[in-house]
Amino acid sequence: MVTQDAKNGFDDLLGMCLHEVVKTPANTDWSVKTVDKFADIRSNEFYILTISSYKFRVFLILHFSEDIKTRTYVANALNVAADKLEDRQYYDFLGEVGNAFCGIYKRELGKYIPHLGMSTPNRMRSATLEHLAIWNHEHVSHVRVKSDDDIMFFGSIYVSSYGDVDFRMTSKTLNEDVEMGALELF
Repeated sequence: MVTQDAKNGFDDLLGMCLHEVVKTPANTDWSVKTVDKFADIRSNEFYILTISSYKFRVFLILHFSEDIKTRTYVANALNVAADKLEDRQYYDFLGEVGNAFCGIYKRELGKYIPHLGMSTPNRMRSATLEHLAIWNHEHVSHVRVKSDDDIMFFGSIYVSSYGDVDFRMTSKTLNEDVEMGALELF
């Protein structure tokens, strides 16, 4: 069972970590807002990563669409002309954004829950998201990430538990050091 405090913590981390990873020297002005329902997410691809413990599994998803806004964001971050940006560069960069998103999330969650493992990012088409419904999720949440008036990314979290999950976030800031072990699960 996932307590309400834990659900709130999972949600707070979702917004904070996603906000942190999309910032680049060329673009630091981002807003993150909750999305009420999955149907409001507009993207055609995503990176999915997992964080696992003995008591739960978290699916973290970075949704995006290959469009001119997102390609320009990536090109600017890589200091490359948008028309010279190769697909490999584009997807590698967004894969690293997804990996950093999950890594920061794992680090911050590790302050409250020890012994966490993290997967590597996997890129998929949005049509495959319907298969996530086969898992028994006790908590699902979505946010949109917007720069100026352009929604460029969405983030989602799906939490499945195997036991009682309870923690209360004591800080709403990132980057406090914590020592923990690392285990990579595939």
